[in-house]
Amino acid sequence: MNKFKTSLYLRLSKEDEKDRESESIINQKQMLLDFVSNNNDLELVSIKIDDGYSGANFERPAFKELLQDIKDKKVNCIVVKDFSRFGRDFIEVGRYLDEIFPFLDVRFISINDNYDSFNKKDINNNFIVPFKNLLNDSYLRDISLKIRSSLDTKRKKGEFVGSFAVYGYLKDPNNKNNLIIDDVASKVVQDIFKYFLQGFSAYGIAKILNENGILCPVEYKRHLGMNFCTNFKIKEKSSWTAQAIFRILKNPVYIGVLEQKKRTTPNYKINNSISVPKEEQIIINDNHSPIIEKHIFNTVQRVLLLDTRVSPNNKQVYPLSGILYCGDCGEPLIRKNNGKKGKSNMVYICNGAKNKNGCKGITIKSDIIEELVFNSIKNQIDHLINIEKALKIINKLPYTSQQIKKVDERIKEKRKELKKYQNIKLKLYEDLKDGILTEDEYKTFNISYTKKIEEIQILINKYENEIENLSKGNTFNQEFIKYFKQNKNISELKRELVVSLIYNIKVYNTKKIDICFNYEDEYKSLLSYIENINKLKVACNG
Repeated sequence: MNKFKTSLYLRLSKEDEKDRESESIINQKQMLLDFVSNNNDLELVSIKIDDGYSGANFERPAFKELLQDIKDKKVNCIVVKDFSRFGRDFIEVGRYLDEIFPFLDVRFISINDNYDSFNKKDINNNFIVPFKNLLNDSYLRDISLKIRSSLDTKRKKGEFVGSFAVYGYLKDPNNKNNLIIDDVASKVVQDIFKYFLQGFSAYGIAKILNENGILCPVEYKRHLGMNFCTNFKIKEKSSWTAQAIFRILKNPVYIGVLEQKKRTTPNYKINNSISVPKEEQIIINDNHSPIIEKHIFNTVQRVLLLDTRVSPNNKQVYPLSGILYCGDCGEPLIRKNNGKKGKSNMVYICNGAKNKNGCKGITIKSDIIEELVFNSIKNQIDHLINIEKALKIINKLPYTSQQIKKVDERIKEKRKELKKYQNIKLKLYEDLKDGILTEDEYKTFNISYTKKIEEIQILINKYENEIENLSKGNTFNQEFIKYFKQNKNISELKRELVVSLIYNIKVYNTKKIDICFNYEDEYKSLLSYIENINKLKVACNG
């Protein structure tokens, strides 16, 4: 008797893991082996296992091997535990059972479904099989929706649901949905941001890390023992690239922002992922411990937008690259050598005149503009240090706290008045229901008291703003002054100093420069506060 060359096919998907004990590969395998041993017409030739693969499609490695064995005439019989182990796609399962396997003369047996494609007597299967496959497809759809909903719930709670933590972080061993800082990789991330602010290009940073033997994200994850693969890997051993540096520099995860659901699949039958619109993504701010300070990250994002090409002979951009603009036409100033052969004469120029946009054109020597900027930064730092000293003195003056106390008393009085009118307004409705007031009287009184309540609320808001302004000397915390103060001992103009403290610089034909420092709004607010306090001082002394 010719025996059927039999292959056992086993599958367990991630969604079945909750039933791991009853649906395990081990139990499936034993059931199928027992079945083959009890059927003399079956000869076991192979066992194919897809562990951790969904039944939504047939893109599974072991199943593809099985198909190849069938084409090579090594197998002509397949045994599965039930139809759901074979697949859950109603249409595709039906196509294999009704078209592909009959055409290839392959016998198909599903033990729990009591189905054998070579048993022609069992005509009931003509109705039962499609019905069971439809139920399996429906189950897959339902569980897919539940999984998506569960993942979205976790994302909205700020729980990390990715397979691997982003470089610089690790999954908390006590809670896999929490991100914790990786002490080793986080230092590399900080170095990357530091190098970039110092003027190194992304390519230059990648080169430094590779030369220093720093493992790139892919290799570092493998070093930690993670089974990690990526679409970005193109070599046997991956190395740092400019693209990898840019991905790190642009990722807000390093300031504690968790961005999830950036990509999804259209439905449970399609594996190809698509981008999710920004407004539909799930973004949680201040979700985990940051590696990079927000002001550093924001500075880097601004610098990334600047035109800061590095010349082939240099590793770093020049200190003022991308920062200088023409004060007449607003075009960027370009650094070039106006000297003759063998004699350098570096200048910044505006090509506005050549473009015939009405600009007369500006040319200024590199060393002159750098000296002007350096002195301006020194003066700004000194000025802010003096402002900080003035704030400390102001905060100790008695008239400031006295004025705050007076305004606070006014707020308390107005709140009592507000409460009174709110209670009267509530009683109006009761009087209307009790027949004490007519409907017209109710409307008239209601309008009147509503207006009074609104006027009082406006006054309360005004007084609260006044207290906030008076208290600003304490609430400023001079946070932005700290960034200037830490450079008070500068001796030369460096790229990191320029991009950290300056937004842009306008240069005019008269060699006059107009520097727009970062934190300009905070600076103006501070000056306004000091001016108001000085006026208050004069009033109190008068």
